Amino acid sequence: MKMALGDRCVTKNMRKKTPQEKKQLSYKKDRRNCYGESPHGARKSIPIRKKLRNRANRKYQDQQLTINGLKLDDDLAEQIETRLYHKAPKVWNKVADAPLKKAVKRKQQRRQKLEKEGGRRAAKQKADDIS
Repeated sequence: MKMALGDRCVTKNMRKKTPQEKKQLSYKKDRRNCYGESPHGARKSIPIRKKLRNRANRKYQDQQLTINGLKLDDDLAEQIETRLYHKAPKVWNKVADAPLKKAVKRKQQRRQKLEKEGGRRAAKQKADDIS
């Protein structure tokens, strides 16, 4: 039996998820930024990158649209259009975040490796001794 709840249809016999099921679902759906910058930096840099990309594309188009005269005939319009589309626009895409399950696994492996080496200081001393 279905009940209308606002815009959603909810079945009456929906069962609650157990905490273990919720945890597995979270591992599957949640994602973490593994790019190497802080999450605060990512929140700022993503919009900045998009803004810079769009600004560069607009600047290129404006440079190509400089018109000496006011008369536009078909040949001139075609020339301007070909100049605009001659160069591909700048593209920037965000690197996809890693699934939480992989991020946690990587972190655990790193911790185990550091424990074997005797901690961060010991690992750093080994690296300094080698170089």
